[in-house]
Amino acid sequence: MPELPRPNARQLAAGVAVAVLAFVWPVFSSRLVELFGVRALAASLLLVSAGSLFALGRTVPRELSPARSDSLLLIALVAASAASGERVFLLLVPGFVQLAIARIFWRSLRQGESIFERVAFAIQPYAPDFIRPYCRTSTRLWAWLFLANALVVALLAFAAPLESWQAFTGWIVWVAMAAVAAIDFAVRKLYFRLYGPGPLDRLLARLFPAHDTEMGRRANAYRRERRISLGIPP
Repeated sequence: MPELPRPNARQLAAGVAVAVLAFVWPVFSSRLVELFGVRALAASLLLVSAGSLFALGRTVPRELSPARSDSLLLIALVAASAASGERVFLLLVPGFVQLAIARIFWRSLRQGESIFERVAFAIQPYAPDFIRPYCRTSTRLWAWLFLANALVVALLAFAAPLESWQAFTGWIVWVAMAAVAAIDFAVRKLYFRLYGPGPLDRLLARLFPAHDTEMGRRANAYRRERRISLGIPP
């Protein structure tokens, strides 16, 4: 896996701007529209978006950065809002963020290591190759989730009251993603049955012993052999 370059100050600022766009924008956009109007807010967002996407593209590997078509779509949405004064284009921005992430996840599946394979082997370089199918399945699941979120945002932007859009983008989508993350964690624990010293792991080890499944035995045998080879007590 290629080493990610260290971001400089401008690139870090761009990353913060993207995070604000994803997390803060849905919560405060209505208030900002009331204060500054659609056109002024869209013009400001256009500058931030263009600069952020440019810097982000120079920070991360090409396969993990937004596609050029996604970047152009964001700029087109914000420019259309600035030109027309129509708020609906701004309401589509959170959907764009979700769609762009989904496309990055799908692209990682097509072009080599999936997102979660990269993360897993960055955290644990000695992880076994037999975890890769699970990582790819999990990456695929999250890609579908981001795509579904994008479609819901678009539907609410065009065909629902503003309050429904605010509720979904403001908290419902994050609750749903937290629930999926919790389910993913539970399934991963029960599939590989690699437990640590924490109280939750000790409870799971009693309820779902590692030796009860073939994968549990295989994963724990690999961990034991690897620890011995590294001179770590098994």
